[in-house]
Amino acid sequence: MSKSLQKLVSALSLDEQHELEKFALYLLLRRKISTEEFLTDDISSEELMQLAMHGGGFDWLADEPDLYSLEDGEPVKWPQKNS
Repeated sequence: MSKSLQKLVSALSLDEQHELEKFALYLLLRRKISTEEFLTDDISSEELMQLAMHGGGFDWLADEPDLYSLEDGEPVKWPQKNS
């Protein structure tokens, strides 16, 4: 890393440095998805999962309270197919 870039990064707050790290990771993960795959909507579940996990877009959910449990709601009654 160049000295000027090191100086800029060190001037950032810790929160900003963490955000910069997340963005850099996002760029590295995005590189692994080829343009052809992206254009044809053939992105694997694994690649999407990695982007979601490491991209930082859902980090705010860690601070959210758990509002629902498996005991909430009623069982779904699926309609029966007539054969």
